[in-house]
Amino acid sequence: MKIIKNILCYLVINSLLMATFSIVAVDTNTGEVGSAGGSCIAGSIIISDIHPGVGAIHTQSYYLPANQNYASTLMDEGYSPEEIIEFLEENDVQNNPSIRQYGVIDIY
Repeated sequence: MKIIKNILCYLVINSLLMATFSIVAVDTNTGEVGSAGGSCIAGSIIISDIHPGVGAIHTQSYYLPANQNYASTLMDEGYSPEEIIEFLEENDVQNNPSIRQYGVIDIY
């Protein structure tokens, strides 16, 4: 009976939790880039776009491949994290940047 109570408690607690986390890091000495994250939004399987030796882009909340591709292109062209986020806010494909969260880091 105690096991059943523990399982039910676990299921209730986990069904109520809605959390998102994201971490990106770069090693400026080696150029290594890493990231991890999780999203409570359904369909958020891909949140990270890693550019070895350059940086990383994380998209949380409502991920949109077109925006991520745009951000990736900007990173490849040498734009700063601040510029990338600004461009994403100004040029959201669905014209609704308020539903997205971005984290961008580079090694420079």
